[in-house]
Amino acid sequence: MAYAPAMSPIPGPSSSPQTTPTLSPSQRKLKQLTLLFAGAGFMAASVAVTRRAVIRRQVESFPRFYSSNRASIHIDSGERSLMAVQALGLATLNVMSFGILLTGGLSYSFDLCNLGELRARTQAALRRPGNFSDEDEKEMEKMMGSILDKLGMRTDEKPDESEKK
Repeated sequence: MAYAPAMSPIPGPSSSPQTTPTLSPSQRKLKQLTLLFAGAGFMAASVAVTRRAVIRRQVESFPRFYSSNRASIHIDSGERSLMAVQALGLATLNVMSFGILLTGGLSYSFDLCNLGELRARTQAALRRPGNFSDEDEKEMEKMMGSILDKLGMRTDEKPDESEKK
């Protein structure tokens, strides 16, 4: 059997751009809202399942009609483990459905339709030059140097000199 490589190289700016079909504004909104509404549906379903499980556990904890209310309810360790596994499963279901809802909401609010657009916008933001001047950098170095001097830390050594020792 031939396996695909685990990590495929990400095309750089010099690579040929991938051709993505351009969508009309209404198609873009529909695609974004689909994920949002799917997340809302999953969230509603997970809340309903969780609520049903909690109510079932609460009803099971009530004493039976002909039982003494002085006797403590004995729960063995196997049943506790089962309850813990069920609680973990319900929590995972809720977190995943909230994640889908959040992803849909973010894609709608940031006007993203696919991972390619997200990658392009992230790369553009990372490659954007900063708006700091050299004067601001030198002023910050002086300020940090004075703070380090007050704390009694040595600022005379440069990083290259300390690595050589």
